[in-house]
Amino acid sequence: MGSVVEINPLTRVEGHGSLKVYLDGIRVERVELCLTESPRLFETLLLDKSYAEVPEIICRICSLCSTVHKVTALLAVEKALGIRVSPATELTRELITNGGLIQDHALHLYCLLLPDLLNLPGVTGLAQTAPELLKAGLAIKRVGNLIQETVGGRLIHPVNIRLGGLGQGIGHDPLLHMQNELQEILPACREACRLFLKPFDFPKLPAPNYLALDPAGPAYSQDFLQMTAGGSFAVADYRQHITESVLLYSHAKYARVLGQEATVGALSRLNLGAGLSAEASVIFETVKEEIIGKDIRGNNLAQAIELLQATERSLEVIGELLQIGRDGAGNVQIVPGSGRGSAACEAPRGVLIHSYSFDANGMCYEADVITPTSLNQGALARDLLVLARYMEGSEQSLLVSALERLIRCYDPCISCSVHLLQL
Repeated sequence: MGSVVEINPLTRVEGHGSLKVYLDGIRVERVELCLTESPRLFETLLLDKSYAEVPEIICRICSLCSTVHKVTALLAVEKALGIRVSPATELTRELITNGGLIQDHALHLYCLLLPDLLNLPGVTGLAQTAPELLKAGLAIKRVGNLIQETVGGRLIHPVNIRLGGLGQGIGHDPLLHMQNELQEILPACREACRLFLKPFDFPKLPAPNYLALDPAGPAYSQDFLQMTAGGSFAVADYRQHITESVLLYSHAKYARVLGQEATVGALSRLNLGAGLSAEASVIFETVKEEIIGKDIRGNNLAQAIELLQATERSLEVIGELLQIGRDGAGNVQIVPGSGRGSAACEAPRGVLIHSYSFDANGMCYEADVITPTSLNQGALARDLLVLARYMEGSEQSLLVSALERLIRCYDPCISCSVHLLQL
């Protein structure tokens, strides 16, 4: 006789969702991953808006990921209008995206995932049982917040990063303050690489088709994407390689890359050769057998290594900005015109693509956004089905716990992914 095991809501993830496991007796027939956050409608809201409004509007798609959405939108609009920014502007954008990654990875690893590793019910249990670990994670997150506030003017929906440059240059003292704070968290970032070394005890899951930006370029943005199962392709040609469809039970688009379910994020970046700073590279060499060729369970350790990488790289960027000085940003004047631009960045959770088209007056007539969670949705559902079938006949509480832990390994951002409807 058929029955349904429903996990509603999914806990310790960003946004609202649920999971349904359909059973025939004890046999698992299928799973439905339902990402049910209210649809954002952003691709329609951007139509008939000025090129200058687009980055300001689209970063509202999510508060947690607003920084990287703003940066990706700026890059896409500037490509459409033929704008090239100064090296100092590029550095500030790399710095603020590093800040977003530090904040995001620290939040996920310490507040959402660590309770699972320690068999605790949630962050309150962590605060009672391992308060020093929680304090360390929050200290790392605070520095990520500081970088975004200092460079972006505020933590959420940054206003200081703009088309062609910065609203206001970053002064010497704020740069030194960020530098000191980053130095303070380096020991905790090193410790995170040890803390998150052990993967969850799941059965072996399908080998991922890793997708990430080509590592031969800036860490946060590139013009080419590469995938383990299909070589590389230009971001400008993404529509020829990435297809999206709508699932009746989910508010998020379902994306396939080269006809396959892709996996994006920290695990994919390290598997495809993302550049690492000196100390992060040394640690990676000692633990890479837990990352290279591994399924999504290796994502936790990969994120920990990226915490150290982003902290070290941020210190390097600040050193370069101190040499350039506050007046060296060199903002570029923007002239509206027609064009189409597509840009991809590595958001904390993986590849993020923005694409916009403008008429001769600089008014947007086409907008498209593909988010990491949309790209990961198919692989996540596949892995959930494999795990559920492996646990056929298990107690329901054990099944629910295992499935929720697997979902948290993917670190979904449901708010970003639900923008499929059009008016």
